[in-house]
Amino acid sequence: MQAQTSVRIPEPNLHPSAEERYSVYLASDGNDANAGARTSPVRTFARAIALLKERTSDAQGHVACAFRFLPGEYALQSNFIQRAEDYKVTGPAGTRFLDLSIEGEGFTILDASKITITPGHGVFTLCGRGITVSNVVIRNSSEFGIRLGQPGYRCTNVLLKSVVIDGTYSHGIKIGDETSALSDTTMLQHCTVRNTNLMNIRGEKGQFGSAIKMFGARDVIVDSCFVERNWGEAVCINNSQRVEVRNTTIIDNWAPAVYCDVASDVRIHGNVFKSNADTTMFPRGRRGMVGVLLSAEAWDGSRTDYFTERIDVYNNVFLNMAGCLDIWEGTVGFLQRQIIRDVRFAHNTCIGMWTTQGNTSTAFVNCVYSSPFPGNRSLSNVLIANNVFSVAPSQVAPRLWVRMPAEVIPAFTYPSNYWRADIPGIGTTFKNVVNAQLPETEPSSLLPNNTPALRGLVPAIPDIQSDARDLSRSADSTNVGAFEWDRLVGVHEELASCSSLVVLVHGARLSLPATDVARYVRTYTLNGMMLSETLIAAGEGLELHFDTPSTVVVTQ
Repeated sequence: MQAQTSVRIPEPNLHPSAEERYSVYLASDGNDANAGARTSPVRTFARAIALLKERTSDAQGHVACAFRFLPGEYALQSNFIQRAEDYKVTGPAGTRFLDLSIEGEGFTILDASKITITPGHGVFTLCGRGITVSNVVIRNSSEFGIRLGQPGYRCTNVLLKSVVIDGTYSHGIKIGDETSALSDTTMLQHCTVRNTNLMNIRGEKGQFGSAIKMFGARDVIVDSCFVERNWGEAVCINNSQRVEVRNTTIIDNWAPAVYCDVASDVRIHGNVFKSNADTTMFPRGRRGMVGVLLSAEAWDGSRTDYFTERIDVYNNVFLNMAGCLDIWEGTVGFLQRQIIRDVRFAHNTCIGMWTTQGNTSTAFVNCVYSSPFPGNRSLSNVLIANNVFSVAPSQVAPRLWVRMPAEVIPAFTYPSNYWRADIPGIGTTFKNVVNAQLPETEPSSLLPNNTPALRGLVPAIPDIQSDARDLSRSADSTNVGAFEWDRLVGVHEELASCSSLVVLVHGARLSLPATDVARYVRTYTLNGMMLSETLIAAGEGLELHFDTPSTVVVTQ
């Protein structure tokens, strides 16, 4: 198998620092008669872009610009679409391109509940290259939250950092355009996306929207984000290549956590995927969340062959899922071929599963194809290795833990997995380990001090040399699952060295040390319900107390 982990996705190449950009300041109580300085902010997007055009009249080439929002809660009067005349501008010095960043200062909430967003666009639709969107909360969009690029006017080299999207009718964030050959080179870092694709809220609409939607995208990294309770896919990779989803927590989505749909060169690692029977949202009989789904549905009718290939899923934790790895035949037409190949699902920890009315396909590994098997579908070279799979056999029979039609069985190999109970046809054939001491449901800690029942060497997987915490797998380790499970990393030490992270807290107290930047702290129960929201000022710390295990999200 070609080593998918050999693909290295570049991080965006940004314009100079914010201080070197042409900036117009906005405030919730601003006045368009003002000059747009920090001390005299404007109110509307129309006035802000007009001022940027005036201030850059002597510039040429690509010009770094920014809307800078002073702290406050804004009741938006319109959305902003950076149309051609707001991007490619002609002046005395020639043609210039306004590469527009969106930057919040402090606690900035942009509420779109009183406006109607232009169909197919976001609260912000942006063009240009080398731009940043940071430190803003976007709420209640009747369409998208943010759209990067549009046909003819692309976004490339973009950083979205500490952005919160809360409540959209369709996509939360849309990236890419398959009509363009340019690479997006986009990173989402420490972002939160929740309550998106509300068009599907009653189960009556099509599954149109996704929390993070890529279509025709290339070179995209989703890093250390938090995605919860969306009515579509959390991360949807359509007709896209070279995508990495890492160190991200995804909780309670109506649709899969990560959907690879005509996608290639994808790495999914270091994530936590979690579903809860009491909170997963589906009014017409609840539907369990699937972890990673592979298929081919994003077709345009003009191609002959559709490939989903070179997909690596490793070092992830799956908790209470309706499926960890699902492969579906998709909806390509009769004259098209769907090819899914070169997939590695390795070093994952998969504990618990559940299903309810409306979902009969629960399994750790699940393939759904028509019968008789379609002649224009093929599946090959799928490695399921060094994983932990455990659920109470009384809840789901072991013969249902892996389900697929007979025609695709030869495509799979299963070396060196640990199972709670024996799996017919797998354990004896592939020398797997059956260990009845594995936890049947989510343990109180994913990092126990000592797990001697899991110790023992299994063969290493090429290119996967460290666990989910980036600790090297050593000779005396289990070399199985997402973690080594015998070495703890101090939460306090991590917080002291990192200003933005998601952490599961299993103790009664957590201290957040003071840093030189302000931070936004949200706490959740492990089933995804929000407990509190707090803004910590620069130079201040915070001590949190918990009665039950919780999730803490800290962002700048």
